[in-house]
Amino acid sequence: MRHPHDRHEAPAVDLEAEADLARCGALKDFWYVACLSTELPANKPLARTVFGTGLVLFRGPDGAPTALRDRCLHRNARLSKGDVFDGRLGCPYHGWVYDASGAVVEIPALGPPQRGEKLDAVACAREGLKPAPCELGRLARFPTREQDGLVYVYLGGDVTRARAEPFRVPYWGTRGWTVYFMVTRFANGVTNLVENFMDVPHTSFVHRGWFRDPTRKRVPSTVKRHAGRVRMTYLQEEDALTGLGRLFNPRGLPLVHTDEFIAPNVTRVDYQWGDSGFAINSQCTPIGPTDTLVYTAISYRLPVDLPGAWVGRALTPFVRWYTRQVIQQDVVIMETQRQGLADGPGGGVYSGTEADLHHADVEALRRWLREGAQGPGPEDAERDVVFWV
Repeated sequence: MRHPHDRHEAPAVDLEAEADLARCGALKDFWYVACLSTELPANKPLARTVFGTGLVLFRGPDGAPTALRDRCLHRNARLSKGDVFDGRLGCPYHGWVYDASGAVVEIPALGPPQRGEKLDAVACAREGLKPAPCELGRLARFPTREQDGLVYVYLGGDVTRARAEPFRVPYWGTRGWTVYFMVTRFANGVTNLVENFMDVPHTSFVHRGWFRDPTRKRVPSTVKRHAGRVRMTYLQEEDALTGLGRLFNPRGLPLVHTDEFIAPNVTRVDYQWGDSGFAINSQCTPIGPTDTLVYTAISYRLPVDLPGAWVGRALTPFVRWYTRQVIQQDVVIMETQRQGLADGPGGGVYSGTEADLHHADVEALRRWLREGAQGPGPEDAERDVVFWV
């Protein structure tokens, strides 16, 4: 175990390269959340930017989500400003129509004879028609997957080479558990965000009184890096949380607390007291170097011995309001960090101690992926550390 006062410096996190589709290496070879299922109705397109790439999402005739490049082949207008009808997408500029495969299927300016099925060149010449619209090209189409209330998109090219399946939302569809989503835009990059989401020491300061008060208690912990994951296990059964902690643990049961990073962009934080507890799962989608959409699933189960089911129903609005206040505090501190990173030369070089070993592990995994994931990744390691919170 390292001495708690040992100091180390980590290389700068290259937020520019991490969010650039052409320079992000193997970071793009994973599924990323594009939107909530509820954000994508049957009759309206949705604009998203992932790795600096503009996408338009809409539902095809079978209701399945489609993701195309958000740029009409004709004059490059944003298709996300257009209309969806019969599972097809119409451009707002000249009305060019695309199907779910990205093919042009109708050009209003050519008139009715050009609508419908494609004619071969001989038939076009015989009928005196111009080439069929679908011969004009096809928009780039990106694979999509819909599960657990989320729509995922894959920008890595050949989807059979994806390094993992889309992440499953904890306790989705599990009896006795409630799951809801929060979508939050952060003015910071993915590496900094995932470190924040699984960072205990900051909670005594950023969330003072809301989540945890500074008590200066010694918390022995274990950091385990294995198979693209970094898992923190906190060995402090008596951790007294404020706010939701009191709501979920009225009987004073021992706490089981783990934080986990799942490469390249997912965190999961679990607080469990017997049969009750909550899991906070955040999936980060990079828009640009310092612009990220975070899709957070809050999964919770209240103690089964609460006096009546009406208590759970009455508390649900409070739980949603409370978690929104806490995450907004993280929005503010992440912007504060970004401002510091942008302040002159040397920004992005991090100093750390034993309490930052899990952050160093996260940075090592993401750096290896960004550099192309050539050769073996960071080796497995397990270390005991101590926090004071």
